[in-house]
Amino acid sequence: MEKKQKISMFLSATLGSFLMVATSGAASSQLTCGDQRTIGDALRRLRPGGTLFVSGTCNENVVIEEQVQNVTFDGQGVATVSGPDTTAPTFSIRGRGITIKGFTITGGDSGITVTRSGNAIIDGNIIQTTGDNGITVTDHSSARVVNNTIQNNASNGVVVSQNSSARIGILIPDDPVASPNTIQGNGDSGVVVTRSSSAVIIGNRINNNVVDGVIAVRGSQADIASNDISGNGRHGIFINLNSVVNLGNDTGSGIEDLPNTSTVNNASFGLLCVTGGVADGRLGGLNGNNGPTSFGIGCINSLSP
Repeated sequence: MEKKQKISMFLSATLGSFLMVATSGAASSQLTCGDQRTIGDALRRLRPGGTLFVSGTCNENVVIEEQVQNVTFDGQGVATVSGPDTTAPTFSIRGRGITIKGFTITGGDSGITVTRSGNAIIDGNIIQTTGDNGITVTDHSSARVVNNTIQNNASNGVVVSQNSSARIGILIPDDPVASPNTIQGNGDSGVVVTRSSSAVIIGNRINNNVVDGVIAVRGSQADIASNDISGNGRHGIFINLNSVVNLGNDTGSGIEDLPNTSTVNNASFGLLCVTGGVADGRLGGLNGNNGPTSFGIGCINSLSP
């Protein structure tokens, strides 16, 4: 009996080790997209902590539901996801702890929408030629947006809306190194923060968008520092409807404290505030063809040079 027990214990331990290895191996998987091989199908087999490495061209609109937690989708710099349904985002993220990295993302409504209290890291993608916004963070959601090129989308580059938050160009709080995005050539504005939302926008290139570089409106707040905000079709920064922007600390020298620059003037003002709002911090080199700033009725100018 004792010998049988030892054999049983050995087999149990060996099987347990095998299952641990198998589970560990199953945490990451490979997908080459095709007619019968989609991200939507593959994500159903992902477990928390898992990574799906993707290659090829994926013609689909991907929905990452609330129950999907702590997984990574890695396009490895070679995969393209193109959303054929222009009424839905190419990636719709409702889960938490979701990372989207290394893809070229086109088509769809927005390229990536984080919604329904979702949470995501959006890292190292090219997001372009979508039907509306490049990235939308909305409905009590949050995102970290780093190392992306967000360009030539029909509307805005990035929109943060409806009590949501985003860190754009810096991965974690107090990170001394920026992870800049290039946000350019979009059909409306570069970054929009609206409807009681907040954003930290640090170290990016926000250039040549059709309307404004950065907009803060409808009771929103934004920290905007160390960006090159240049050549936009209207203003570098537009503040409206009781919103607040801080353009870097008055005395600090860290990347989160440095003022913004305009290597090429924006078409109108470097910063315009109308209908209530506050601008604080350092103006730096922010500029426009009509001058660096203009403050309307109800706006507070707390800027230093």
